[in-house]
Amino acid sequence: MSMHHNKAAIEILTLASGADRCDIIPALGGSIGSWTVNGQSMLRPASVASIAAADPFGVASFPLVPYSNRIGNGRFEWDGKQIALARNFSPEPHSIHGVGFELPWSVQSRTADSVVLGLRNRPGAAWPWPFEAQQRFALADGQLTLDLSAVNLADRPVPLAFGHHPYFPREGAYLQFRARGVWLVGNDGLPSLLVKPFDKFDYSTSMSVTRGDIDHCFTGWDGSARIAWQGQPLALDINASPELPNAVVCIRNDLDGFCFEPVPHVNDAVNRPDRASGMPIIQPGAAFTASIRFRAVPLAV
Repeated sequence: MSMHHNKAAIEILTLASGADRCDIIPALGGSIGSWTVNGQSMLRPASVASIAAADPFGVASFPLVPYSNRIGNGRFEWDGKQIALARNFSPEPHSIHGVGFELPWSVQSRTADSVVLGLRNRPGAAWPWPFEAQQRFALADGQLTLDLSAVNLADRPVPLAFGHHPYFPREGAYLQFRARGVWLVGNDGLPSLLVKPFDKFDYSTSMSVTRGDIDHCFTGWDGSARIAWQGQPLALDINASPELPNAVVCIRNDLDGFCFEPVPHVNDAVNRPDRASGMPIIQPGAAFTASIRFRAVPLAV
């Protein structure tokens, strides 16, 4: 009985389209478990151990809602009030990645090649305002599309945003994208210095991910990126809607995956006084929406 119960707690939904497969794990933060095209992994697949341990950092991709990356020391001011958030990334003092990746999502609708997941957030220690979020995953012809939306259920305008946190196979990977600048992260894990991409932070030509041990937020991303893997027949094109003008790139030499995360705002945006860091502020009853399209591209032999 206990085994059956454990399996039920981590149900995996498999979407299929031709030779493409995508596993979705609603109970584990509404995350993606894997995505393969003709048998090639386009995302780093979740490990059995990560799923069993309900560890969102071990999946293929997870949602970033209602904010991306870190909020410094879990604190910010809103409407003249000091907001203190639960810290969820020990030993760091910051709050990270929102609340969606730590909560179970419910299946709202489903077909053979698509699924819609929903989440209703009630105010609590992790986030003080209610919202309703929805993710639609759709598979077709070497393409995986994510449609993201979050509705503000509070009675006032509040910060509310939605991005995603994909991991890609690191072995033999080359990354290419254009951005206008990059916020270098300081020793405290927060953005410290804005520079124009240069040297090892310039990915405007295809660069091996082995050269960068970085965890920085690129701004003014044009919404297009490509990842190619040495010796693999398929490359990956990433296209994001204009609501996601930033990209967090996390390449750590001790991990088997690396991250290229299409995100709506700069890290710790709620604490940046200029507001130009792009934290979306959503009116009561209105929605933040964005979409990301991943497309497998056959490379010329």
